[in-house]
Amino acid sequence: MLAGASLGGQWDLIGHSGVSAMHAIMRPFTNSVLFLERVQASTFAKMKGTSENGNKGDTFAWSTEFSTTDGKWRSLNVHSNMFCSAGGYLPDGTVVSIAGGQPSDKVQQGYNGIRLYKPCNGTQCDWQQNFDVHLQEKRWYPTVESLASGDLFIIGGSNHAASINNGHINVPNFELFPPLPGPRKTIDFPFLVETLPNNLYPIVHLLPDKNLFILASTKAVILSTSTWKIIKRLPDIPGAPRNYPLTAGSVLLPLTPENNFEPEILVCGGATEFSTRAKSVESCGRIAPLSKKPTWEMEDMPLGRMMPDMAHLADGSIAIMNGADTGTAGFERASDPVLHPVQYLPNEKPGYRFKVWNPSVIARMYHSVAFMLPDASLLVAGSNPNGKPVAYGDGPFPTEFRVEKFSPPYLFPQETVGADGEDASGVAVAQGEIVGWPNKIHYGETFDLSLQWYNKYPENIRVALVQPGFITHSIHMSQRYVGLEIVKRGPKIEAVDVSTTPAADKMGQAEAGLLRVKAPATNGLAPPSHYMIVVILDGVPVVEAKWVQLAT
Repeated sequence: MLAGASLGGQWDLIGHSGVSAMHAIMRPFTNSVLFLERVQASTFAKMKGTSENGNKGDTFAWSTEFSTTDGKWRSLNVHSNMFCSAGGYLPDGTVVSIAGGQPSDKVQQGYNGIRLYKPCNGTQCDWQQNFDVHLQEKRWYPTVESLASGDLFIIGGSNHAASINNGHINVPNFELFPPLPGPRKTIDFPFLVETLPNNLYPIVHLLPDKNLFILASTKAVILSTSTWKIIKRLPDIPGAPRNYPLTAGSVLLPLTPENNFEPEILVCGGATEFSTRAKSVESCGRIAPLSKKPTWEMEDMPLGRMMPDMAHLADGSIAIMNGADTGTAGFERASDPVLHPVQYLPNEKPGYRFKVWNPSVIARMYHSVAFMLPDASLLVAGSNPNGKPVAYGDGPFPTEFRVEKFSPPYLFPQETVGADGEDASGVAVAQGEIVGWPNKIHYGETFDLSLQWYNKYPENIRVALVQPGFITHSIHMSQRYVGLEIVKRGPKIEAVDVSTTPAADKMGQAEAGLLRVKAPATNGLAPPSHYMIVVILDGVPVVEAKWVQLAT
């Protein structure tokens, strides 16, 4: 028997992606998502198509813009193959798609491609590519991470398509975009030779000291971003390699005032070996890389999972979802989908950190994505584990175009609220929305938020900046959750009905809803970029997070 939504969450179909959602990234200051696809024999969206015009056009499109508000999509035009690429944001909000795959008769090779989707108004925004601006190396399965400067760090990959890396095609170096100053545009990184062959899509996280945590295979290091040298070797993570094709997931746990912004990395799942019969890995490893004696704290998930997506939730917990129980990443290499999402609670003691939620009915295998939306739900899309597209009904795991939204239990406080506004224990539930906020904030400054709340005055308020990142192949590039210090709150008053309350009382509620918050102190905590401001009232997210630009 399934748990109610207040205990196990709820799944809803919200639309059709137009293309299979192999890669995804949100457009800042919108509720739109850019989906990126590989060039293949057929997809769905046509070049001039939209979800409203009958999908007009003669040639296929390989990217769409999808509205999470109404489920509609429109085709975008790409000029090089985005297959197995990477990406991120520039500080001005430009979305950057980096690297890709082989050429076809439709588009050029994308291995060294740099594609830009610049901020704009209206519905005519599209991908731009100047073929004179490209990577120094051809890269397949690289990783991109935002640096404290806002530049993009681009590492690893192979120079040709392959199911597993080897010394002939390995690209053991890194580069930046915009490029490094001076004549030296790439820097050798022998660590990517040491970690062959399971080192594609390296796990990379920016640490608050502005250096980089990097994990490939089972080995982990800290790389200085000032000298570009390894400054610390960490213990090996126990068990099998954790990178493609034995794909695990990872996340930088929330950086908050309560934990003194001390970073911890969580790595979960994977496969035991490179085989279609491999079993999924149940273990998670958690490490504090900047501590004096870093060690991996190991703990098993309730369900083994290979190719998991690990996404931040508004309340600071982690959603672990998608993936399979048998096989590895790659075409036709996995089976036994894992349909139940699992919640990870970072602040609980070992043994109490996991909760299993209600399952989907849609298998999300290789080439799936999941990430948090402004309404604090999770968008879940993709799954195309087939070398050639497979129609619904023609195979166990078809090329998937259905887009789902998973609403975690924290979005259903009303299920426990009676007509008197109180839950079963007699306690009213706080709910509300952000009605005033700045579009831009700067490091270390204080700024004001205006909240409108219902039912009762919230006793506990949390505020955070959340960056969902660029998502593909279980890697959530530049994903980040940074808690903010609350400097001042408005006075406590009883809740009022805004529609029927006199102006003076409304003013009193407006004063009570003022929240003074301090922006991140440094760009090591949060690189200059665009973030969603999330506010949690007694454990319940506000109606919608608001986009803000964090600038120097």
